[in-house]
Amino acid sequence: VRRWRQRKSGIRDRRMGYVQGNGELEVPPQSEATVTPVIGGNVTTIRVIEGEEVQRGDVLAYIEHPEIIQVQTQFMNAVNSLNFQQKEFNRQKKLYEAGVGSGETFQRAEAELQSLKGQVVGLKAQLQQLNINPETVRNGNIQQRIPIRSPIDGAIQTVNIKIGQFVQAQSEMFQIINTKDVHVDLMVFEKDVAKVEKGQKVYFTIESLPGTELTAEIISVSKNFEQDPKAVHVHAEIINRPENLVPGMYVRGRIAVNNQRTKALP
Repeated sequence: VRRWRQRKSGIRDRRMGYVQGNGELEVPPQSEATVTPVIGGNVTTIRVIEGEEVQRGDVLAYIEHPEIIQVQTQFMNAVNSLNFQQKEFNRQKKLYEAGVGSGETFQRAEAELQSLKGQVVGLKAQLQQLNINPETVRNGNIQQRIPIRSPIDGAIQTVNIKIGQFVQAQSEMFQIINTKDVHVDLMVFEKDVAKVEKGQKVYFTIESLPGTELTAEIISVSKNFEQDPKAVHVHAEIINRPENLVPGMYVRGRIAVNNQRTKALP
């Protein structure tokens, strides 16, 4: 009788199929940064602490070293030499065009001018890497210390330096992470991979919010298998993301992979 009523009713019920997966919250690579100096130096000032929010370009610390002064001095000397050589080139050009000067002398002056232009451009680029304004140095103002700036918006995760410490070039001074871009990273086993695709909804829970189920949407499915266990990473963007989510939190989730209509009683 029940089956007959189902056939006669013509009403269908939507049923879901789910794939289980566990994982953790993480942020994409562009939301993490390791702050390193491009030149070695002694730490003179530290302006942040762990957990502090920073914006891109904010000064995190200052370092000083004689090489910092040396680069600025070289730039000033190169600029002065370039100005002198430009005048010498103009003079030799006039003499050569008037048929008085030697062609060889004119060519030598031109080659020296181009060489000095290259030196100025190279030293200017070095100053910019050191966060020093070349125009300030050109006006005769030499900085004894240079700022170490944040490359991204985020929060200070670790501070690996102390006042007075000498840091080598490319050594890790700070770790910064932007938790605003946190998303779900689930591991899906091989037997269920074919059922998972971009755009599907993910329903998940985390231990820090007991009794609360959050929703995310799959934005990408990895094409490579992890060998232990043999599973793929599934990344999902969190919908209406709470503010207190931190990368590394354990996630237990289920992916809605099957959306069908089946006959049912009214």
